[in-house]
Amino acid sequence: MTGPHPICDRLLEYVTGEIGAEDREAFERHLPDCEDCRREVETLTAAWEALPFDMERIKPPRDLKRQVFAALDVLEGKPAPGTWRFAGRRARPAAAIVAAAAFLLVAGGLLWGSIADLFRRDAAPFPPDLPAAVPVAEMEWSVPLQPAEGERNDGYGIACVVRQGGSKQFIVYVFGARRTTGSEAYQVWLVSGSERRSAGTFRVSDERGVGVLTVPIRSDSFSFDAIGITLEPDADGSQPRGPRVFTGGAPPPR
Repeated sequence: MTGPHPICDRLLEYVTGEIGAEDREAFERHLPDCEDCRREVETLTAAWEALPFDMERIKPPRDLKRQVFAALDVLEGKPAPGTWRFAGRRARPAAAIVAAAAFLLVAGGLLWGSIADLFRRDAAPFPPDLPAAVPVAEMEWSVPLQPAEGERNDGYGIACVVRQGGSKQFIVYVFGARRTTGSEAYQVWLVSGSERRSAGTFRVSDERGVGVLTVPIRSDSFSFDAIGITLEPDADGSQPRGPRVFTGGAPPPR
């Protein structure tokens, strides 16, 4: 196939199950002739599978695709365009779409049950000791993470603070990170002036490069000037020893 076809624009709807039966059949007839769509369906489907969707099922929002693309623009620091072609713009890899989806998950607490249906993963029942009503999660701020200078990867990420009820958490998501081996660990560093402190470590165990760190916050004055993620030989370091892999700036002023 020499160029993007209009049906390529329906790729995200196809993967998330929002596409109608007639359009689904048309998209599936199109797949054998479009190597780009086949590759992105495989990558995006695998990445979605890595996210925790074994939760309470609700109907996905009608504007799911618009929300994901708008979140992707936020992650990349770009204004939302009026139109967007999925398969026609290869500068945005599937990992970026997944990062945008994670952005929406932590920002609005969206639990898209139809995606779990798509992958035939039965929702696990809640343990009986959980409260009947769970407070709504709300994102206070977010910082996009990009590959560090000199890094050759398509990784994306986001760092954010989420408030839920009376508690807050600092959350870091990365996608497309290199898989850790042995005692290796990714370490998150928060830089304030000349001081650098560790926010925690995490490992990436699957081939899709998905990693997450969650840290409870007890102070309302949580801030930093920059954020960096390094790949360390182990999880015990008090100073960076390995290469810097992801970087991000300061939280937005509030």
